[in-house]
Amino acid sequence: MKMLKILFLLLLLFLGWAVFFVWPQLGSAPTERDLRPYAEKPYFKDGRFIPPKDMSVHSEKMTGSSGMMAFLLSAFFPEKLNLPRETLHADSFGTPAPLAVYWLGHSSFILEIGGKRLLTDPVLGNAAPIPFMFGRRADAPLKRSDIPQTDIVLISHNHYDHLERSTVRALKNTDAVFIVPAGLGRTLRGWGVKPQNIRELDWGDSFQTDNLTVTAVPASHYTGRSGWDKNKTHWNGYVLQSKDKRAYFSGDTGYKETFFKQIGQEYGPFDVALIEIDAWNEGWPNLHLFPHQAVRVAQETRAKEIIPAHWGVFNLAAHPWNESVKTTARLAQEQNVKFSTPKLGEKFLPGETVSSRWWE
Repeated sequence: MKMLKILFLLLLLFLGWAVFFVWPQLGSAPTERDLRPYAEKPYFKDGRFIPPKDMSVHSEKMTGSSGMMAFLLSAFFPEKLNLPRETLHADSFGTPAPLAVYWLGHSSFILEIGGKRLLTDPVLGNAAPIPFMFGRRADAPLKRSDIPQTDIVLISHNHYDHLERSTVRALKNTDAVFIVPAGLGRTLRGWGVKPQNIRELDWGDSFQTDNLTVTAVPASHYTGRSGWDKNKTHWNGYVLQSKDKRAYFSGDTGYKETFFKQIGQEYGPFDVALIEIDAWNEGWPNLHLFPHQAVRVAQETRAKEIIPAHWGVFNLAAHPWNESVKTTARLAQEQNVKFSTPKLGEKFLPGETVSSRWWE
């Protein structure tokens, strides 16, 4: 009986921790009313957005020397990496440059363009609602308390490695405009972001402020933060256009030839493209770009320079941390595509800053 009481107490403690810590991380899913504007879209059916075909994960196709078990173990116990970095503080930033990129790790960037400063998919902690899951291999070069004045927070989709409640709440009382995919507004409102500061963009929709236009463009992915909100919100890539500069942020995406050729024809060429290169796997071929596809996307979108995203910090697939960047760099060189890899926290000026191969 004593043992049962102890187990029952432990269960209550776990449930209490789940309610007060994990539950808020999930975020509120959109209601039927929230999704009504998208009911007639060809990529929306039965209350959910339609993902790419063959989304199933085939464990027998997990690549890497040790397979699925090694991947799961490394997710809980990530290898710590001493990556070169430049620590950033609030006073590290002045007037936004005409075009500048700071890599904060994974898909988190500070991007300056058109006199505005943007944060893309800002995740400065781990990539899961539970603290010890999907921890960082390397700390972010910027603390939440040092996030500079931000005009726009750009969210590509709601996965934990792209949308972090703590960072959202650190910005909720600022004047930053949160640009998010269809259906994601309710999650941010639930975390305290003012409704007037949220813009839901469907594919083809634009938001304009002064000298900058942000347009949502197609991507091939899926969404979900719990077992019951799968594909209730959409996923976007983004095009950023100022008077004299253009940038493309792919978000998470698999390869779809029609998507990227259309983006390049309609909005390119781009001075820089932030393109995902990691977490590819034969078991989920339509959800992330393989290295050769990332180079192809750069060519089809007419990007003058690639800066890789979605790599280095979180272990989300069964391949070594720098395999993707090595392979993409080699293929880009063979195809005469400019490929640049800023260090964590480095101020990088596309077309000007010379990139190093620090990841070797």
